[in-house]
Amino acid sequence: MSEVTVTAIVLRRRDSGENDRRLTLLAKELGKVDVIAKGARKGNSRLSGSSDPLAMSTMTLAKGKVNLFITQAQPLSSFRGLRTDFERLSMALALVELYAYVLPWGEPMDNAFELLGKSLRAIESHPKPIVALVWAELKLMAESGYLPPFDTCITTGESVQEALPWLSPTAGGYVKHPEVMVYRDAFESKAEVLWGLAKTVELESPPTNLKFADECLIALIPFWRHIIDAPLVANEAVKKELRHSHL
Repeated sequence: MSEVTVTAIVLRRRDSGENDRRLTLLAKELGKVDVIAKGARKGNSRLSGSSDPLAMSTMTLAKGKVNLFITQAQPLSSFRGLRTDFERLSMALALVELYAYVLPWGEPMDNAFELLGKSLRAIESHPKPIVALVWAELKLMAESGYLPPFDTCITTGESVQEALPWLSPTAGGYVKHPEVMVYRDAFESKAEVLWGLAKTVELESPPTNLKFADECLIALIPFWRHIIDAPLVANEAVKKELRHSHL
């Protein structure tokens, strides 16, 4: 049975068998992989903490007949600042939910791993975690090849001129009127939102402030739904909380 040592972040955790956990990891050396953490649900398990979502560890993985198994794990970071703040934790879980769906299986992705670590640290420490989350989601879109053009029309190439422009996930970004009438999933936004999205993705780290950050994040969710075509429970929970806070 061959073994490999990796540095990994837990993206998703599910129960498996009586005491095991099945984890989706983003490993710097292997990319996105599924592994089994045997006995991790036991209270005294040495794998318990390392199998929590968001945990970063050095792991030794062994190849079984079908699955990869964790044989050793050395915790590197649990992002404690996320776990002591419900808002930050919710946003971090929303981000790793996207990583778990959008990245390909089994393709080493150094850039994606480094980006996720940087993004989680930003959400953990930024004075306005929603600004960090918008930046992190845009960077993930760019890294995975799904970034829409937010400031130029997908059909005409013209820049945003309307105060209330339209976005369409099916079209792939900003669409000018009347072309937008063709797309049934089109929704109205603000020019400031589109400009903010277009400028933020160009930055190497989250900006200090982002005007209409809530609306920027809400505008991204329909695009993720279109890209992933699966229930985004953590992201919908963040969206619901944002809308509730404005009531």
